[in-house]
Amino acid sequence: MFGFFRRKKQLAGGQRKGRAPGTEIYYHSELVPELLDDHKQLLKLFTEIGQEYAAERFTQLPLLLRDFGTLLREHLLKENVKLYIYLKHTLADDPESAALTQGFRSEMHGINRTVTRFLSHYILDEWDEQRRKQFGADLDAIGKVLVKRIETEESVLYPLYQPPKSKA
Repeated sequence: MFGFFRRKKQLAGGQRKGRAPGTEIYYHSELVPELLDDHKQLLKLFTEIGQEYAAERFTQLPLLLRDFGTLLREHLLKENVKLYIYLKHTLADDPESAALTQGFRSEMHGINRTVTRFLSHYILDEWDEQRRKQFGADLDAIGKVLVKRIETEESVLYPLYQPPKSKA
């Protein structure tokens, strides 16, 4: 159904360039392109949710919201395991970048909690007229946060992901 669920690329020698100090987490040259692709898929599905809402096809929304939640959880897990832990160790000698990375990680936990509450609210309950009206405002608010976060990750956080520097 979704490409990144099936993405099981074998790591070629050129893709694993070095590991973060004190970990078994290697630098993967394909990680940032994968995360960028995840963003495209998340935004595409989020747009589809908005289109279904605008067309008043409410019966499809719970399924689309479940799919969105699954994609988001997969993306966040990948970021937590492969990006944040790696950056924590490779940026240990750069307190400013390390603090920036930790700030991103903490902020993402808050955003995740908010999105999870939103998804749970609209996936599990019946859709009456009031819920339908409120959904539009909630969807708009989540969309603004999502777009801002993606833009910031792509312009500030992901460029920090580099192969570890060799110790001379």
